[in-house]
Amino acid sequence: MNNQALQKVLIIGAGHNDIGREGQHDAAVTQIGAAIRRLGIAVVLVDNNAYSVAAENRFADKVYLEPLTVAALSKIIETEQPDGLIPSLGGVQTVTLIQGLIRNNVLKNNHVKLLQWDQDVVDMIVNPALMSNRLKDMGEPVIASQVVASTTEAMAVVRHVGFPVIVKSVAPRIEASRQLCEDEDELQRALAMGFKVSGTKQCIVEQSIVGYKELEFVALRDQKDTALLVSGMENFDPVGIHSADSIVFAPTQTITDQEYQQFRSATLKIMRKLHLIGSCHVQFALDPTTQNYYVIKVTPYFDRTMALAARATEYPLAQVVGNLMVGISLAEVKLPGAYRKQTALIEPVLDHIVCRIPVWPFNVLKKVSHQLDTVTESTGSVIGIGRSTEEALLKGLRSTDESRYHVIANRPQNYSEGELIQRLIHPQAGRMLILLEALNRGYQIDELAELTKIDAFYFYKLSHILEIERALRERPFDVHALGRAKYFGFTDEDAAAAWQTDVAKVRNFALENEIQPTFKEVEPTAGEFTEQTSTYYSTYEFDNESQPSTGRRVVVIGTGANRIGTNHGNDYLVSQLLFYLKKADYEPVLINANPNSVAMTPRLAKKRYVEPKQYSDILNVLAIEKPLIVFTTYHDYRLGQKLVQDGYQVIQINNSLPREQIRTNDSPAVEVITDGTDVTIFGVSEIIAGNNLRGNVRGAVQVFPIRDKAENQAITALHAEIKQRVLAMGAPGLYTVRLAIADTALQLATIEPMSIATMALISKASGSSVTRLLLHVKLGEALTKVMYDYPDVNRLKPVYVQANTFPYNHLQIYDEVEATGEPGHATGTVIAHGDTLKAALTALNQGNEDTGFLV
Repeated sequence: MNNQALQKVLIIGAGHNDIGREGQHDAAVTQIGAAIRRLGIAVVLVDNNAYSVAAENRFADKVYLEPLTVAALSKIIETEQPDGLIPSLGGVQTVTLIQGLIRNNVLKNNHVKLLQWDQDVVDMIVNPALMSNRLKDMGEPVIASQVVASTTEAMAVVRHVGFPVIVKSVAPRIEASRQLCEDEDELQRALAMGFKVSGTKQCIVEQSIVGYKELEFVALRDQKDTALLVSGMENFDPVGIHSADSIVFAPTQTITDQEYQQFRSATLKIMRKLHLIGSCHVQFALDPTTQNYYVIKVTPYFDRTMALAARATEYPLAQVVGNLMVGISLAEVKLPGAYRKQTALIEPVLDHIVCRIPVWPFNVLKKVSHQLDTVTESTGSVIGIGRSTEEALLKGLRSTDESRYHVIANRPQNYSEGELIQRLIHPQAGRMLILLEALNRGYQIDELAELTKIDAFYFYKLSHILEIERALRERPFDVHALGRAKYFGFTDEDAAAAWQTDVAKVRNFALENEIQPTFKEVEPTAGEFTEQTSTYYSTYEFDNESQPSTGRRVVVIGTGANRIGTNHGNDYLVSQLLFYLKKADYEPVLINANPNSVAMTPRLAKKRYVEPKQYSDILNVLAIEKPLIVFTTYHDYRLGQKLVQDGYQVIQINNSLPREQIRTNDSPAVEVITDGTDVTIFGVSEIIAGNNLRGNVRGAVQVFPIRDKAENQAITALHAEIKQRVLAMGAPGLYTVRLAIADTALQLATIEPMSIATMALISKASGSSVTRLLLHVKLGEALTKVMYDYPDVNRLKPVYVQANTFPYNHLQIYDEVEATGEPGHATGTVIAHGDTLKAALTALNQGNEDTGFLV
């Protein structure tokens, strides 16, 4: 079969969100699924992520909410008989599943073609030792390594290469299971963890190259062997700190053009030798002394770096890859009319700088180590875009929503000299404040570069930030000082703190002196051609490139950085709001700085602003767009209140997770919607505490719909009281009415906004978006207009169950006091269904025995 004969393809989703597995996979599926469907090829999607946007809104022709297991996928393949299977959209977990399908002859027996790669690539992804051997065969330098199955074998490797070494699992069940070991005790711990999460009970022990410069390149290749580079990126931190936990810049900042071309050539060569179709991410380690390099990882599936490359360049990466997957060449790709005809063939060139900053779970999980090493601990990231390294860095830092970065340099740290040196040598999360403190204390740049292995270039940039901040503080209400500070990324809040005044006075002073931001388009040709990406960032230059349209504009303030708890749900909610605002003939404008956000998918919003969610940054966008309405979600309640005081019409959607974990069987809850005049019941849900299902289950399981006859009769009797209590809330929206048992009878207990998790559960169970209904009642429409096509929940056949997943194993948290299974600790949510509750719970467990539902 050739690719032109494809009529139906299967996509396996990434499953629940987790550390290292954020929204980038679902965002890729939404775009690639849509691109393939536009070519007349049917798309079948399998996923069990309750927050999947791709599983709703017809981004696929058919969706299976099934466990991500070889057995479940085999049945779907036998039923659907797809022509091709796309392997690159679900991360390493999906690749492991595909290996199982191949070994069980499921693809062969059903005549399913593996698109993009061959079976050898699947094996090399699952077993990096095979990849290392292939790279050596093609003449690319790799680190000395060996597969081991015991501690004895590992010690033999260490005797040969010496400490430190890196230990990583073969066929890992979690992302980024790499650990740096400096001595035998650390090696023993790393091997125990590595063998535990390995699908083959093996680990790879490899020579450490900690301290080298880390570089990352993303490229494309089609079936005709045409290949191009999308982006080169450089890690601020050296090898030894996981790239997800490092600050990353695009384009590269410190390497020579000769070195850049060397890495470009190596990336394209690797893609050609491996016969990869689509996109690929290659990581390199460069010895800053000898200029020799190693290839340290080849990732041909979508990951966070590909998402960053797409956001940094606005090259239509996912759309192009969707075409390449099904056999269309780069020269034949047809892009939307806003792009030039040959954009797919152009290597992006940037006239701006992008800085990605990680964020951490420490505000929720107190016992997570703050030490930065080869194991990922960051829960997400944000980006800042500017004309200079300084501006991009400062915008990225304040996009993390950490208030301590206001007037970033003016925060003396109370460390002794010994403590400061230890923190420089042994970096911890949020290390930027330590670096600035060292510069403030007079440490020399060469000295700091040697201690930290960070290129001296970045210390010169940090020194420049300190110089600007000092000038700003010493010259209150000086036009030149403020203009210079703004140009390099400082804000009204920074100036107000430096001048010991309020923000409004600084803002008025700036406006009076025509110090105003302009907005530039993020596009892939550095202004050489006219590309309409509709993505913008602010800077302080001439020529504003963002002009408001004439339609009904609404601004939606996005999620910002993914954090432990509810952020993935919040991104799901924002994405759905954008989708249905567009359906309702509004022109949604998104403000968001999260490169992995599904909401950043180009087709969801009319325009996108990559800006921090700080008050002054938001006001700058609103001054340009002049929206009819501003939407905020529960993360931004205070910001919404400020905007109301400024005269903007703000709709705040404050749905969030329950405040605390339910530890015993709970009484049912009635899920309702109101327009402020009338109330409609969606159905009845129930929360079952996990420890009532099995002793080792953390968290709770939510069930919908519940059809207990006696309970439903009791709820019917309470209908009038439910309606009265809900209307007394005084605001249209979605509500959960919790019930309690008193004297063996059901009574109303509490009423709270329906959680986003419940919204996702009901949407998946009913096949109709609850977010759409919420949006329309918030816009003032009557229930009779918005509920017309909502299905009768009493006729819904399957029972759906939903549970949170937790990062305790990944973050190595085993303290029962900390690992409580509270909703605020969750990194993701899984969903399953069955004809009975027992069958639904069985399906839930099948897909999640090893993913964090249990621990």
